Amino acid sequence: MLRVGHAQIDISPGPDCGLLGFDFRPLQLPPGNAGVHDPLYARVFVLDDGGVPAVLVSLDLAILPNALARHLRKVVAEKLEIALERVIIACTHTHSGPLPELPGEDDDTECGELCGGSQREKVAAREYTHLLQAKLLEAVGAAAGLRYPVTMAVQEAPFGLGYNRRVNTPTGIRHCWNPGEQATLRPGPPTDPTLTVVALRQIAGPRSYLLFSIGVHGVGLGKTSRVLSADWPGLTCTMLDAQAPGTHAAFFSGAAGDTHPWVATQEDPEQLRPVAAAAASMVSLLAQSAQPLDLPAEDTLKVATRTVKVGEIELDLSVWKIGTLYLIAAPVELFGALAVDLRHRLPGPVLLATVSNGWTGYWPTRAAFAEGGYEINASWACKPGDGEWLIDELVGLAESLG
Repeated sequence: MLRVGHAQIDISPGPDCGLLGFDFRPLQLPPGNAGVHDPLYARVFVLDDGGVPAVLVSLDLAILPNALARHLRKVVAEKLEIALERVIIACTHTHSGPLPELPGEDDDTECGELCGGSQREKVAAREYTHLLQAKLLEAVGAAAGLRYPVTMAVQEAPFGLGYNRRVNTPTGIRHCWNPGEQATLRPGPPTDPTLTVVALRQIAGPRSYLLFSIGVHGVGLGKTSRVLSADWPGLTCTMLDAQAPGTHAAFFSGAAGDTHPWVATQEDPEQLRPVAAAAASMVSLLAQSAQPLDLPAEDTLKVATRTVKVGEIELDLSVWKIGTLYLIAAPVELFGALAVDLRHRLPGPVLLATVSNGWTGYWPTRAAFAEGGYEINASWACKPGDGEWLIDELVGLAESLG
């Protein structure tokens, strides 16, 4: 029987931490941040099928550098005395949160330059890392302490919460960052509009855990905003939690590499509400319509992991299979067309968690490389064809679980 424990804890930093997400901020705005608009959280789930437990974490952060992600997974695994492979740490990819740094470690990315370069901000980022680790371990302990028997239901549906920000024009690819600001551009629908909802409901109690994933960037707030915010994914979780006592929601970023929400990169936090309200309504609708899956009595949760290399970059890939559901985690910002291919090649529903177990930048399709554009210039970890190769690796990993 599957059991689940849950805990949530505030991981908001102090005012000296800069915000990650837009080059404009460290270049044009004051260092640090302007305070907390809405708290950042770590949401922790401990899954237990009677064997060795596994830990799934959703952090209201943009990214974790690879070295820090591995470090945090290691300390979580040590706390529960389980293997590192049974820990997934995902980021919601909000662009209004800090970038933690691991003291004494040189990561394989240039993450440290993305969040401002002042000495004060670097010190604040390293101090924040200690806070993040302590808070995360506290939440892991609490989640592991109370595990309740649950049923599991899954539902998927297309949902147009966002748009493809890459607009093909007669002069080539242009990017629509904000539909209101760039009124002459006409962005199309996302390539992968799939919303996946997993509802874990306590068998004899009021608790309900809603895990949901869709490929839409956490950029409702833009480059001129300096407040800490979990952006529309965090507000969606807050709205879902308020719908019924005992509800605990968590977001996982799908293939958002080329997709923005319809209200995007603007300065007013209140404008996050239309996006969050739409998302919360659709998640609730799918959760209500989902039917419980028949889970095997034994070996309910199957785990497969693989570390692959692309040049000098290592990617920690994870696939969990629970019943017919595949939970797939990778440290990439994936383009939607690659996720479509992944879904077509697997027999069950997919809860996709990109920006998980680290970060290695954008992973476009081969066709997008030929088109060029911002993401292509920023794809420092991969070359044309690597995105398709990555899907082959993930499919093979999933198929190894039967």
